Amino acid sequence: MIIQKHLLPPTSYLLPDITVAGAGSGSFLHLTPEVKDALENSEVIVASSRFLNLIPRNKKFIELKNFSDTFAKVKSEAGKILILVSGDAGLYSLLPLLKKNFENIKVLPGISSLQILCARACESWNYAKILSGHGRNLSAGEFLNVVERNEKTILFCDKKISPQWACENLKNFSNVEIFIGSNLGSADEIFLSGSPKDFAEKNFPELSIILIKNREIYEPSKIHLRDKDFLREKNIVMTNESVRAVIFSRLELEKNSLLWDIGAGSGSVSVSAAYENIAMEVHAVEKNPDAVKLISRNAAKFHLHNIKIHEGKAGDVIKFLPLPSHIFIGGSGGELRKIFSLIKNPARVVLACVTLETFHEAYEIMSRLKNFEAVQISAVSSQPLSSNKNLTLMRANNPVMILSAEL
Repeated sequence: MIIQKHLLPPTSYLLPDITVAGAGSGSFLHLTPEVKDALENSEVIVASSRFLNLIPRNKKFIELKNFSDTFAKVKSEAGKILILVSGDAGLYSLLPLLKKNFENIKVLPGISSLQILCARACESWNYAKILSGHGRNLSAGEFLNVVERNEKTILFCDKKISPQWACENLKNFSNVEIFIGSNLGSADEIFLSGSPKDFAEKNFPELSIILIKNREIYEPSKIHLRDKDFLREKNIVMTNESVRAVIFSRLELEKNSLLWDIGAGSGSVSVSAAYENIAMEVHAVEKNPDAVKLISRNAAKFHLHNIKIHEGKAGDVIKFLPLPSHIFIGGSGGELRKIFSLIKNPARVVLACVTLETFHEAYEIMSRLKNFEAVQISAVSSQPLSSNKNLTLMRANNPVMILSAEL
């Protein structure tokens, strides 16, 4: 009997021995003992230029700037390699990207600016909601929604999402206290506390982080909103909850969706979408001034900052809106073909109608689109008999046709 041994090629010794370490604030005071040991024992050190003061002179230095170029240089090296990242390696750092590009990574924790800020403020952070504006698409609406719903919010800032930006958005909040730290741990450290109005016009360095304490937390009482939860007014149409459930099923909204709600009426679709996903951006379009006011009141009732309300005819308004990922058309005001002609990007569209004329026009337009579907909803709900409250009728609502497709 012949036994064949299939040996794996000995490539493991060719892989660099990489340690990723949190460099804290860039000060020796905030380096952990094991990071200091790694600096002494590594042969090649990769870091941004702001950490040059930490690197022993006898070590080979690769500047961390263009990622693809830097990673190519690292892969050409052998021996012990140390990659320094700011703060702690596990908190908004390059670690996920490094894991995609290298194997055999060892991680050493560091002291983050978050920890330093909370220490300066004498505050714990175990229940804080942590956000980052550093190279991320954080909207003012999402930021304010998070602040209202949490006792403590911590925001890592950058040039655009700055302490000034945060304080400008928070300046009408009388119930919050803010702590700002810039260049923490350095000789140029700034640490300030006060109200948002105190800092709304003040400029801060790019390396800043803020802690917001909210004394009046808004805690939503339920996951989904019912019809009875909304403020109502006569003669302003509301999409009822049974139909909304199907609309949301067909919309297939995602966490970072941008929704147009055209013909928003009372705002039940806009408000429900924004309520269930506070990171979403919703644009409600409505031509009736009284309905516009009602949408605003419903948004305020549920402390929603991620709804923007636009008064006017859809054909005049939507060409100025940011490009949507999802569109709901609850009323077109006779402009259905014009609305579709103004949509300039791929988007998922759902339309609801009750008249055969609108259904016919919508079918002509949407049946030619990708993934077209249509469904009719006939909801029947229980209601007490007006002449005898001890008796209950099942009362039918008008059938609603719901069409969906993708542009």
